[in-house]
Parts: sequence; structure tokens; C-alpha cells
Amino acid sequence: MDIKITSSEIKGMEFSKSISGYKKSEVDSFLEEVANQVEGLISEIKNLEKQIQEKDKELDNLDEQKDLLRRTLILAEKLKDETINNAKNEAENILKDAEISSREKVKKAKDYLSILEHDFINLKERKMQFCINLKARLNSMLEILEKNIEQEPPEPEKKSNIETKEEKKHKDEKDS
Repeated sequence: MDIKITSSEIKGMEFSKSISGYKKSEVDSFLEEVANQVEGLISEIKNLEKQIQEKDKELDNLDEQKDLLRRTLILAEKLKDETINNAKNEAENILKDAEISSREKVKKAKDYLSILEHDFINLKERKMQFCINLKARLNSMLEILEKNIEQEPPEPEKKSNIETKEEKKHKDEKDS
């Protein structure tokens, strides 16, 4: 607010004199009173303007703090979302890796089982072939033995080793 008349202008105001004019002392007293009130009002206006400026600064400061809080909340929300997304992605990756790893282990186990089954079948076949070959050889040997028995005349019974030793002993005694 711009005041065009100051209290000193009011106090220094001079009016022209007329014959039937106002009493100078009353006019001066009134002007003094008006000047004092104007001066008080101007002082009060300046104080109020100063308070308004301080409140404006406080409001600006509060607006800055409000803006800072808003930006902080937005940033915190973004960080929360990023953290949640990162955690979800990491969990998904861990699950995928675990699934891939378990599939690989199952595949390896199945491959190993297949190898063992193949080896088992081979061993069974080899055992069967061995048994067939052994049976054939045993049958062949049995035939040979039977032919030998049929072709050879029975041998006289041999005396046991003990008798032979006794005979030898007798013989040695006779010879001595």
C-alpha cells in the first residue's frame, strides 16, 4: 500500500487564513491527532507487511518442505517398487535356475539309469551266452568221457596208495 500523504506533511500543512475561518489551535490539534494516527497506521502497516513477508517466507519454506516430502515419497515409492520388482525377478530367476538344475539332474539320472539298464541287459545276455557255452562244453566233455569209457576196457582195480607203499616196503626189505 502506497500512502501519498505522510504524517509530517499533515503536521506541516498550512491553510490560508480567512476572516471567518476555523480556530487555528483546533485545526492544528486535529491535524496533530490525524498525523499521529496516520503515523501509527503507517507503522502498523509496515509491521503487518513485515509479518506478511515473514509468513510468506515461512509458507515458501513450508512449500519447499512439502515439495521435498512429496519428492521423497515419490522416490521412496519408486524405490519400493524397484525393490519389489527386483526381488520378484530374482525369485523368478532362482526358481528358473532351480528348475533347470533339477531337470538337468533328472535327465542325468535317467541317462545313467538307461546306461545301467543297458549294461544289465548286456550282462544278462552275456551270462546267458556263458551258460549256453558252458553247457555246450560240458555236454561235449561228457560225450567225450562217455565215448572214452565205452572204448576203454575196464582196468583192474588198483590198490590204494597205502598198499602200494606196504608192498614197496616189503619189496625193499626183501631186497636188502
